[in-house]
Amino acid sequence: MAEERNVQQRHNGHGAGEATGAIAQQAQTAAEQMGRAVQQGVGRANAALSAVSERSGEAAQRTGEVLGNFRSAIETSARSQPTTTVALAALAGFFFGAFWRIGR
Repeated sequence: MAEERNVQQRHNGHGAGEATGAIAQQAQTAAEQMGRAVQQGVGRANAALSAVSERSGEAAQRTGEVLGNFRSAIETSARSQPTTTVALAALAGFFFGAFWRIGR
C-alpha cells in the first residue's frame, strides 16, 4: 500500500512537471506572438508618421508660395489703386474687430 502511494506520488509529481512545462511553453509562444504584433504596429505607426511629416512639409511649402503670391498681389494693388486698397483694408479691419468682439 505504501508502495502504491509512492508510485502514485511520483506519477502525480511527474504529471505536474509536464503540465507546468506545457503552460510555460504556451506563455512563451503567446509572448512571442504579442512581441511580433507590437513590432508590426510600431512599423505601421512609423510609416504613417513619415507620410504625415512629408505631407505637412509639402503643405507648408505651398502655404509659403500662396502667401508670397498674396503679398505680391497686395503690393501691386496698393501701387495701382491706393484708395481702393486702403478702403478694403479698413473694411477687413472692421469685420475682424466685429468677429473679435462676438467671440468674447
